Amino acid sequence: MKAEELIESFVRAVRVRLNRFRWFDAIVWALAFAGAILLLACLVQVMRGHAVPRLWYGIGGGIAALLMVIHAIVRRVSPEAAAHFADRFFELKDTVVSWRHFRMEGRSGEIFDLQEAATAAKVGDLRPATIRYRRPVRLMAVAGLAIALSAVLAFKKASPDVLEKLRVAEETTAKTEEINEHLEEAIDELEKGASEEEKEILEPEKLRELVEELKKTEDRKEALRQYAELERKLQEAAQRLDQRKNEQLLAKAGEELQKDLESKELGKKLEEKEYRKAAEELEQFKPANPEKKLSEQRKELAKLKAAAQRMTSAAQAASRQGASSQKSGQQNKGTQSQADAGASQSGSGSASGQNGEGGGSSGSGEGLEDQIAQLDRSVRNLEKALKNAEIEKLEKSDSECKNCRGAVLSDLDKLKLSLCKIGAKKDCQSLLLSMCQKMGQCQSYLSNSQCQSLSQCLSASPGGKKAGKGSVESRREGREDTGNGQLAQLQGQKNEGQSFSTVEAADSGDGVSTRRGGGKEREFRRQLESFVQREDVPEDVKEGVKAYFKNIHGSSEPAASAP
Repeated sequence: MKAEELIESFVRAVRVRLNRFRWFDAIVWALAFAGAILLLACLVQVMRGHAVPRLWYGIGGGIAALLMVIHAIVRRVSPEAAAHFADRFFELKDTVVSWRHFRMEGRSGEIFDLQEAATAAKVGDLRPATIRYRRPVRLMAVAGLAIALSAVLAFKKASPDVLEKLRVAEETTAKTEEINEHLEEAIDELEKGASEEEKEILEPEKLRELVEELKKTEDRKEALRQYAELERKLQEAAQRLDQRKNEQLLAKAGEELQKDLESKELGKKLEEKEYRKAAEELEQFKPANPEKKLSEQRKELAKLKAAAQRMTSAAQAASRQGASSQKSGQQNKGTQSQADAGASQSGSGSASGQNGEGGGSSGSGEGLEDQIAQLDRSVRNLEKALKNAEIEKLEKSDSECKNCRGAVLSDLDKLKLSLCKIGAKKDCQSLLLSMCQKMGQCQSYLSNSQCQSLSQCLSASPGGKKAGKGSVESRREGREDTGNGQLAQLQGQKNEGQSFSTVEAADSGDGVSTRRGGGKEREFRRQLESFVQREDVPEDVKEGVKAYFKNIHGSSEPAASAP
């Protein structure tokens, strides 16, 4: 082997061995660093009461491997560094370094050849295997301790509080996802079952947007807050559809219409708040065909006239009642504002706002009242026109009657349309309120861990059957039974069976009586007083009892004072 190849193989062997030692150092350093970080993270997790996730150990191993590769690459031994190490370790006095320097500069000649031959002769007998690895004992101890402690902490379980929080968080996530899906399905069903008019009022797209804004969260308080906010928005939407004054007006009209046999069915529908069916009933009150005789037209118009008059009187009564209640409410507000002198300005501002709200609601009611009143006027005009035509001895209605009939039909159609709108708003309000109820049930399901599924919570009926009945102890015997159906029946015959008390004769008994006459007198006196004080005893009976005892005491006093 040539001298050059011999020296290069020697330097290469030294370099390989040193790089192998650097790999060992990289492993130790990486394990120590990653173990320290992992141990610190595990301690923080355990001090918080949590269990250490197994994934963290995989992450720590990955970090250790990455650090090992980086450390080994960065601190890799170069050929020049291997030559310097060989000269120091084998005490070659820079022979190998000088040879590499001359060779890199391209020097040649007898002196350089002799130097190369001398270097080859020196390194020929040397063995790189004699280079020993110096173990970093302290660093290895640190790495081993950190890894061992981290492994021990892996078996540390979470505290009961943390386990409960984790259970609640997992349960909340699953329940919020289930609730959101249920709400989306409910809106889809609502959109499918609603009419076009109801869709315009409900606006299912906005409802769907509100549901899509809900987030799946692990925090139960946050989930309850967002569902409560959604319920509040639904309640506000339902309040905007409130038409209590119109419903009261129509209920009053229904009561009046039921007094007449021909309009009883219409009144029943209005009182039961079936406004769409009531609108269909109004079809029966349409004026007769103008081609018929005037007598027949007037006869059929009488039914519509009676219904219109009854509805008008009911509307006027409801209007007067609403005005009186509004006036009393304003008086109460005025009294309250006078009592609270310190907050008079804010009180007046709120009162004006409330009065504005009342005006808005009355405005919507006045629209329905105007329609009923207009229908009544149109019916009267048509009746007057038919009467004039009948006086003029016309067989059929003239142009004036036709115009009046058209006005009646137009007003009747407006009233029917208003009833349909009121019915649609009522149905939409019922749907929104039912969704609010579902939101309350969803919140109950979210906060109740005993409910295993949302369907179970939604199908749960409220407790109890009906209202109970009370009883008064002062009632006499023979009063009507007011029990709730749960009665205990005693069977057998009186004075037969075991008893804890016995009856003994005075001459054979072993008991001692300590009751005196004075005690009996006091007992009778208390009985008398309680009898007289009872409210259910008539006054004449009380006076008779008093007179009786007065007579007794009056007759006994002279007998006592005679001796």
